[in-house]
Amino acid sequence: MAYFHEDDPIVRPAGEDGSVLEGFGLGDQVGNPLYTVIDEHALVLVLLLVLPLLAWAAIELVGRAAARQQPWAERLEVHYAQLAVPRRLAMWLVAGSALIHLLLVFTHEASWYSAAYLGGAILLGVAARWLLQGKRTGLAVAIVVASVVAFWILGAPPDQVSMATKLIELLALGLLAVAGSGRRFAPAGVVSLVVLTGIAAWIGAFTTAGEDGGHHGGEYPQPGTIVPYIDSLEPTEAEHEAADTVYGELLAAMEPYRDPEVARADGYQVGEIHGTSYHAQNPALIGDGRILDPRYPESLIYAESIDGPVLVGVMFEMDALTDPGPQIGGPITVWHSHENICFSLAPLALAGLSPYGVCPVGSVNIPATGEMLHAWVMPGVPYEDQWGHVDDDWLEQAISHQP
Repeated sequence: MAYFHEDDPIVRPAGEDGSVLEGFGLGDQVGNPLYTVIDEHALVLVLLLVLPLLAWAAIELVGRAAARQQPWAERLEVHYAQLAVPRRLAMWLVAGSALIHLLLVFTHEASWYSAAYLGGAILLGVAARWLLQGKRTGLAVAIVVASVVAFWILGAPPDQVSMATKLIELLALGLLAVAGSGRRFAPAGVVSLVVLTGIAAWIGAFTTAGEDGGHHGGEYPQPGTIVPYIDSLEPTEAEHEAADTVYGELLAAMEPYRDPEVARADGYQVGEIHGTSYHAQNPALIGDGRILDPRYPESLIYAESIDGPVLVGVMFEMDALTDPGPQIGGPITVWHSHENICFSLAPLALAGLSPYGVCPVGSVNIPATGEMLHAWVMPGVPYEDQWGHVDDDWLEQAISHQP
């Protein structure tokens, strides 16, 4: 039985008897690419830092060539001097995006992706030239728009570099809209592109996550979730036995808590239960030194049903932010933590995830939480979903068929 996402795992098989995690090592935390820079894009960070220097060097080169009365340089100087400031900045931004796409050709293995990057570099370079020459502006804008739209379709998994590149192109379109403000549709079109690009990045980040929500080994987790590197994708017999033993003890210990009133009497904060993942925490168990004790899970998870609350699972938590959870079951019991979580200050409550690391006004960003582990105790839960993640469709169906 595999405990990883087989379609597109981040764990690449190293051989029949083992696996390695590409780009990561033991002790590393694996997050969604949305908040990181994937390996193939790392060199682009250097290019982004030196783009202003490259622009200055290009201006100096053309200036010196024009001083030597080189015809091509003299023409470029004339064109450049005639450009309005917004159009001039837009030209540099489009040229920078072309350079980024060109660099990506060499940082990726040969594929249709690298061919697409090459095509994008050429087209964006042509668009930058047209903007410099002050002609075919409509076609230049169409090329930049096409590059943005291509990101919606081909941009998963989005990372910080790919989103920065699209922001460069969107800024260029905004400057061109300002320069051609007589066209009333232009500003509205740019705003629409900005909104749709943000939505596409958010959707792409979630579709990149494994089908088990990133709670099993070898998957990219969902945005806001971090999982530790595991050194094996398949559990040993001892890990199977350890996970099964704790799970069996957990089922027995949780039987009384199927009644929320019993849980409330024992200190769990059971309020008005809504949805399928209501977490009732017991503050007295937080930091009490008992780790993965099946008799004392830090939180109980309830769901509402037409027949009343249903206990669907529990959540174990580590005492300290820096303490790693014990991997007693290897890839079966993969602990996870969360990043970029927004908490509102009034009232003090979870305000959601931050897609770009920035929280709404009135809330604060929690960079990282301590590690936690879910276990699901619904009758009939699939064996592979007892720990970590349970399929949402299965859970809803199981709840609706409660006796």
